[in-house]
Amino acid sequence: MTLLQRARGHFGLAVRADGSRTRRADLEQGGCCRLLFPRVAGDSLEAVTVNISGGIAAGDRIEGRIECGPDTDLLVTSQAAERIYRARSDDPAAEMEISCRLAEGARLEWLPHGTIYFDGSRMRRRVNVVMAASATLLFLETRIFGRIASGETVERLDIRDRLSVRRAGELLLEDMVRLESDDVAALLKRKAVADGQVANATLVLIAPDAEERLVAVRALLEEIHEGSFAASAWNGMLVLRAIAPGSWPLDMAMRRILPVLRDDRPMPATWRS
Repeated sequence: MTLLQRARGHFGLAVRADGSRTRRADLEQGGCCRLLFPRVAGDSLEAVTVNISGGIAAGDRIEGRIECGPDTDLLVTSQAAERIYRARSDDPAAEMEISCRLAEGARLEWLPHGTIYFDGSRMRRRVNVVMAASATLLFLETRIFGRIASGETVERLDIRDRLSVRRAGELLLEDMVRLESDDVAALLKRKAVADGQVANATLVLIAPDAEERLVAVRALLEEIHEGSFAASAWNGMLVLRAIAPGSWPLDMAMRRILPVLRDDRPMPATWRS
């Protein structure tokens, strides 16, 4: 088998509080990874991840590190949707490992655009979060299995997408989407799996007031009629899961849901239309 060039990338960002403002304390970036910092109103800091290789292919490896100091406020988003391309039968999976540490009173919003999986893609992604009891985490991951408008269908996938959160030294959440099949289209049609929907999302809020927001979230979900949504809250955490017929209706729903969890803060710079 012909050996192909593979991408390697890493980024690291540490932030600190300077009075009420959040500022960069340390920054590193290399390979195919870059971080941009758009100007935003207010005291928080916003970072935009950029993959200059143009997508992720089998065998690529990306590592990221985020460290939020005490009483900091950081939003991390992406420049655009990430694309996971088709792998050859003997190619190793692409790997992405992200680690986040949140100190006392810190707030991290992880709000990237969605991930588009092409037919035959192979991916292992893990996000590890270690946070203090008084910290706040808002995490969103959206997955699109084929672009409907482009007439794409996905038959074969090999993905494991994992989120692990430890709060105050104890494991709080271990969540994984695992999809390994040679007939993905048929699998997604099953009512207990996705009921024919090709896009899904996991939204997690971990905060001292997370459970108090459940009533408002459920009331809003009653007004969204395209796709299916469910939310629950326990142990200082709110988890919302969604499926939708495509990326557009799911994106429109998230643009309505996120303000309820973010107290109407401005949307990320790359989300604004």
